[in-house]
Amino acid sequence: MKKIFNFSVILILGLGLTGCAYRSESGESLPESINLKSDILITEQSYDHTNCKTIEHVDVSVKKLTVFHKDPTKEQADFLLSEKAKKLNANVVRNVKYSSGIGFTTWGYLDAQGDASKCDLK
Repeated sequence: MKKIFNFSVILILGLGLTGCAYRSESGESLPESINLKSDILITEQSYDHTNCKTIEHVDVSVKKLTVFHKDPTKEQADFLLSEKAKKLNANVVRNVKYSSGIGFTTWGYLDAQGDASKCDLK
């Protein structure tokens, strides 16, 4: 009986530490590393020197699931921002601001927000 109990504990802990280490506010899983190859420009700059029209303010949140995983990265947040921008037919997310910390329901988070915009980049 003790062997079955020990096996069950190990199995539960093992399953809890495997799989994706991150999730977004929408509940979708994110890989630990992302190669951001997108047509969407993500920038902290205002791009006021170009002809830009803001479509919508967008925000995302990347959360790590356990204390054992690495902290969320800007690349992961930028990936989610670019996905939202694509849905809005934007080509730039500008005025991006990042904030991070530890929350009540997560071991760590990285929030990002910016303005999904259509800009003349030529």
